[in-house]
Amino acid sequence: MKKTKSGIEDLSKFMPASDEFEFRQFPFYWLMRVSNAYMIKMEKSRRNTSINSMAWRILLILREEGALSVTDIAAHAVAKMPTITKSIYKLQIDELVEIKKCEKDGRVSIVVLTQTGQDAVSDIINGTKKTYEHIYDDLSVDEIEQLNATLKKLFLNIDTH
Repeated sequence: MKKTKSGIEDLSKFMPASDEFEFRQFPFYWLMRVSNAYMIKMEKSRRNTSINSMAWRILLILREEGALSVTDIAAHAVAKMPTITKSIYKLQIDELVEIKKCEKDGRVSIVVLTQTGQDAVSDIINGTKKTYEHIYDDLSVDEIEQLNATLKKLFLNIDTH
């Protein structure tokens, strides 16, 4: 990167308001391209199931976290509450999740993955294994961890400012 007279890195080529801006150098250009390509690839991989991308995110979150409130699921899935609520109710109808009242606060709904939901997640994971292997071609563990750390920094910068 270029350094300014003060020794601070010049980020102008990453700033849309700058004359030096280069859209192919804009991280969000690549984030959107990767995200959309991933969504399309995963939709193809799940085409034999009734599980859409939002439901898939919810199921993966519950697989790892166990029981979570609807609010926590929305935060992890980065989606609005009405969207999450609608998806969770559909997953409940499909018997993939169960909705319970929180013992400490009856106003809070807790969502739990059912055995049928666990089986569905396992089936999809098995069906998408090769897809993920191809996605990570030519990437090392260190590269993926560094990418995750960088993305986390971007998210925290966006979330806290």
